[in-house]
Amino acid sequence: MINATTLAKGVTSVPGFVREYGLRGGLQRWAGLAYHRLNGGIDGRSLFEMDWDVCIILDACRADELELQREAHDWIQEISRFPSLASCTWNWLPRTLQVTPDDILSETTYVSANPFAARFCEPSTFACLDEVYEYAWDERWGTVLPRPVTDRAIHHGRTGDSDRLLVHYVQPHVPFLTDDADPLSKRNFDHDERSVPDAWDRVTRGELPRQTAIDRYRETLSTVLEDVDLLLENVDADDVVLTADHGEAFGEFGLYGHPQNVDMPCLTQVPWVETSATDRETHDPAPYEPGVSTVSSADQLRALGYTE
Repeated sequence: MINATTLAKGVTSVPGFVREYGLRGGLQRWAGLAYHRLNGGIDGRSLFEMDWDVCIILDACRADELELQREAHDWIQEISRFPSLASCTWNWLPRTLQVTPDDILSETTYVSANPFAARFCEPSTFACLDEVYEYAWDERWGTVLPRPVTDRAIHHGRTGDSDRLLVHYVQPHVPFLTDDADPLSKRNFDHDERSVPDAWDRVTRGELPRQTAIDRYRETLSTVLEDVDLLLENVDADDVVLTADHGEAFGEFGLYGHPQNVDMPCLTQVPWVETSATDRETHDPAPYEPGVSTVSSADQLRALGYTE
């Protein structure tokens, strides 16, 4: 239950929202967050409760946007909804680890392009933890592109002996993979300066048209799905699911992106697609030498739009 002290503290944050996002955008964002956080928490489920051999996570993928991509991918038949544990990865990953038995995690290989894995996972948490962002971070785009994730997933699918393979792509999360998207500033890799606003911040501020950001999101989703196609024809698995850690807000209740602790369908009712995979050996994965990137995980998180 929210008490008067908490309400008062929330009201005092209004000026900060206005400074960050402008009068209209700041008030809309504050009101949207206040409304949803006053109306209860998120009651979701761990994806490990379900039966699968390979689980593919598309970071920040909306279920309705995946529906628009259905005709381009014959493996997408039915898209159902799954209740996520959180509205952002910062909460989703630790909550998933907390509610999932250790013996299940220890039978899973986790291939992750999301830098949060370093914050919440110990090397011994999983049978194998492949932190792709450590050695395949692309400084031009400020993210991990889909192909290194696909390559590492194929490698583990063909050579690993764990019961489950969890594959976590960053896309369609910002930064978008479109030529007309604004490039990231070098400040995204500087410990002493705050990262530049991402696309959804700019939409909230009125600096970027909402439809432009949505179009770029859709192009980025299409790009990562092409790599999912490649993955599905280069591993063997009877039970494959594609889902998301959380969704993305396109302006519902004045909110854009994926703020934490907000239970809206576009954020917490994530897509769930069931299919299978057959290794037709159409792709030889590029060799990678797991190691430490010259870009720290903290800088990588800032590039993804997270600040601490």
